[in-house]
Amino acid sequence: MAAYAARRQIFVFNMRTSTTRLCMLLFLLGSGCICFGVGQPLQFADKVANLTLSEISKNGPNAETASFVSRSMDVFWPRRNDLLRATAPFVESQEPATVAAAVDILYRLRSFQPQQGLGYDQKVWESENREFFKQLDSRVLPELDRLLSSRDNSVLRTLALYLGVSPSPASKAALLHLAKDPSASEQALICLAWHRDTKDLDSFEPFLLEGGREAASLPYHLRNSYGAAAVPCLLRALAGANSPFVRLQTAFELTLLNEKAGVIYLYQAVLRRDEVSNGIAQASEIKQFAIDRLGFPKGDPDLPDLEAFLKSKM
Repeated sequence: MAAYAARRQIFVFNMRTSTTRLCMLLFLLGSGCICFGVGQPLQFADKVANLTLSEISKNGPNAETASFVSRSMDVFWPRRNDLLRATAPFVESQEPATVAAAVDILYRLRSFQPQQGLGYDQKVWESENREFFKQLDSRVLPELDRLLSSRDNSVLRTLALYLGVSPSPASKAALLHLAKDPSASEQALICLAWHRDTKDLDSFEPFLLEGGREAASLPYHLRNSYGAAAVPCLLRALAGANSPFVRLQTAFELTLLNEKAGVIYLYQAVLRRDEVSNGIAQASEIKQFAIDRLGFPKGDPDLPDLEAFLKSKM
């Protein structure tokens, strides 16, 4: 009994620290041991927010708190000014993990949007929060030179995410700088596409033409962000990209944009599948694309059937 009492006292003492209490709360929330009761959600949510803000202010953010904030933005958005004040100083930390967590939290604030429904207008939302977004930018953009010099991959990737939701000439220049770093290149180019500025399209072309497998996701993001305006850039990539992975993904996106050049590429790839080392695997991927997006029948049709199907789309 004495040993049990001693252990219990130690546990109670440890629970007095904000770090321990926050960890316990996160564990209980994640395991479902704590549920919001009638009349208590706001009170409990406020306590969680207070504890998290206290922990960040005293010890700095870490990956766990950043993850918790990202999943609880409905709780933290009403406390956005408090969260900004607690987090922003740690952008200047000398610890890469702390910097990455701080930038991650600021990214969540910069990119937050309420649940969209009838009457939601994104331009109105951005206008209403313009001053707050300026405050966020004022804590990140002046630190760009130092952040870009980091050799920590997590810092560079979270920085790319932030810059992707904060369109500006400085953000574009920084993202293109990051795009030259193999560890952040794909993320940086995707985030640049989030700006949806057609003036940026020419900036993607060198990466499509000269990039490897890491550039294969880019054609999707160009179609998604720019639509038909991306067609000239994608056509040049289809004709001249060094990577067969980039060319194939470009053909998929051009096909979805109703460009015959995309279907022709897919047809020829299936037709000549025995002439290249990865031809059969590529033909299988094209077959799945045709099933998912073009209406090619499921089941087990053979590749000659796929040839005929694609030829009918040309």
